Amino acid sequence: MILLADSGSTKCTWIFDDGSRRREIRTHGINAVQHTDTQIRATLSELPVTGPVTAIRFYGAGCGATFPEASRRVRDELARHFATDDITIESDLTAAARALWGHGEGIACILGTGSNSCHCRDGAVVSNTPPLGYILGDEGSGAALGRALLNGLFKGQIPLREEFLRTSGLTYEEIIRRVYREPFANRFLASLAPFIRSHTDCPEAREMVVGAFREFARRNLSGYPRGLTVGCIGGVAAHFEELLREALVAEGYRAGTIVESPAEGLIAYHHGETNHRTELGIR
Repeated sequence: MILLADSGSTKCTWIFDDGSRRREIRTHGINAVQHTDTQIRATLSELPVTGPVTAIRFYGAGCGATFPEASRRVRDELARHFATDDITIESDLTAAARALWGHGEGIACILGTGSNSCHCRDGAVVSNTPPLGYILGDEGSGAALGRALLNGLFKGQIPLREEFLRTSGLTYEEIIRRVYREPFANRFLASLAPFIRSHTDCPEAREMVVGAFREFARRNLSGYPRGLTVGCIGGVAAHFEELLREALVAEGYRAGTIVESPAEGLIAYHHGETNHRTELGIR
């Protein structure tokens, strides 16, 4: 049985595939840089008992060649949990590239709790603008949207403060505590995205979202070859698709495939199938 895993900071999708049957399970996410060995083990313990796993292809935030030590820790924990040595650890950005473009060429983006992007070709990352995380970067991400929302609410730029406090049950003091004194502030900020999505009819909120996506394009995509189509993966990308497409076009880009999960594209890639978008010449 082959196990494919796609993990962000918030959630991980595990796909168990024995060639004839497929089972998909979601757990908390594993970010190799942010999470300790104990936290990684706790996430693995959420998985149900399955049949023998012979090979693992793990794609995760904080993994890959840029983070060799973090990748080694994830590999060790996976080998201990599943008792197999056939394990490869790649970045979640490589997963996005392979799922969106297969063996073709384009710009692949992740817009979820965090954000990232790359110019990719033939299933490999050619170049990458470093995202820098939710404090220094991650423009266009769920965390960035949540941060912009709170800033706009409490500084009077977005007229939804009372409604937000009422529906969320949060107080100003609790918000400050969750952001500055508790772990996983990025997850907390990203958890505010549904409120934003439900209020995009508010002109100020809509402008904030489009502005965040345009900033993502300006700061992260401008270094890649012009003329390539931009594909995006992630919950924020999928749930704000209309506004994301508007922002990309406004910045001079051609928007291609936008999906929430790379699962289907990764399955096709690892089964040796040519990505259907490449076959049809769609960019």
